[in-house]
Amino acid sequence: MSAGAVIETFVSRPTWAPPAIESELAGFYELLEEKGFKANTIGTSQLAIRTPFEDVHRLIKRCRCTIVLGLPQVFIQAGSIKDVALEREVALPTEWNQIEATMSLMLDLPTLVLLHGSVSSRGIFDRGAANVFVHAFDSTDPAWLDGIASVLAALRSELDS
Repeated sequence: MSAGAVIETFVSRPTWAPPAIESELAGFYELLEEKGFKANTIGTSQLAIRTPFEDVHRLIKRCRCTIVLGLPQVFIQAGSIKDVALEREVALPTEWNQIEATMSLMLDLPTLVLLHGSVSSRGIFDRGAANVFVHAFDSTDPAWLDGIASVLAALRSELDS
């Protein structure tokens, strides 16, 4: 593949995100495009025509890499995790992040995992749980895309080599 060619990329993310976060994602998608990645997501860039699992499986197999965006999706105000009572609200990502990241890893695709700072690090986002490095980001920080840019450049370099 020649440097500069567009890289089909599966982006694992929820179809809904809190408005304050969603508004900041436009810059992320612009950065992806600048770095030569074409984002593909079921429910966003691609309409579902089969079961969600089958649509994701078919789409992810057409891509050369995966970017997992762990965004707050589920908000728990009361209860416990295991036997420890919650002392504050816990935000969790969509369960589809877990499914899609696992598919990507099982297909041996380079998989970039990004976790929003407000989200609890469980499952694929738990450091050491999988053979991926979890990159934290905070879309409320004006410089958040600067940190992501270097990670995307490293992913691009790996795919171009």
